[in-house]
Amino acid sequence: MSEEEYKDIAEESEAKNWLTTYADMVTLLLTFFVMLLAISSLDTERFENIITSIQFTLGANVSKGGHTGRIDMHAVRQQSLSQVTGDENEPLLKDIRQMIKKKNLDDAVSVVSQDGKVVLRVKGRILFDSASSLFQPEARKVLNQIATIVRDNPDYRLDVGGHTDSRPIKSSKYASNWELSALRATAVLRYMVGQGVNPRRLTATGYADTDPLAPNTTAKNMALNRRVEFVLEKMYR
Repeated sequence: MSEEEYKDIAEESEAKNWLTTYADMVTLLLTFFVMLLAISSLDTERFENIITSIQFTLGANVSKGGHTGRIDMHAVRQQSLSQVTGDENEPLLKDIRQMIKKKNLDDAVSVVSQDGKVVLRVKGRILFDSASSLFQPEARKVLNQIATIVRDNPDYRLDVGGHTDSRPIKSSKYASNWELSALRATAVLRYMVGQGVNPRRLTATGYADTDPLAPNTTAKNMALNRRVEFVLEKMYR
């Protein structure tokens, strides 16, 4: 290898090392700004200005390890804002509460915000016969309303969760509460798809009696635990 070729390789290696260091510095700066914002009092306008400034400064191509990439500032902005404000689900919660009130479903349906997700709970007796995964006649009225909510909020994914009480069940169709809860969740998922909800946004999970809302010590508590939950979680793009 000639001295000139060796020199070219050395210069190229030094250039890559510099770019790697620069990319690491950019990452640290971005982390610093996000942490600084998280511990400060919220000022929405100021937040927007900071994000815009970072986007303008760092939005150009950044190389790391010799590969060219681009920081997705929109995704960072959306996720950081939701984490700071904590109210990204408020419009959806408002729509669901209005639906519950308008359709007089207070005794059958409830909604809470939990761990950044919207959890809509429907009592089991409203949707299914006892020890069955077949819909009650009035189930479709409730499911149609929920399907409308889900369709109108395409930026949310939905997990349908089936829950039972702790009383054991064993029949030719349901070997245990696992099968019963899973088939109920799947039945609801299929109904959502039939109402025009994109199946790629849907999952179904059977929890049996593993996630009770109250101890299974009274008939009232058991009725509370027999439910179907619609867990809506924001998707970041």
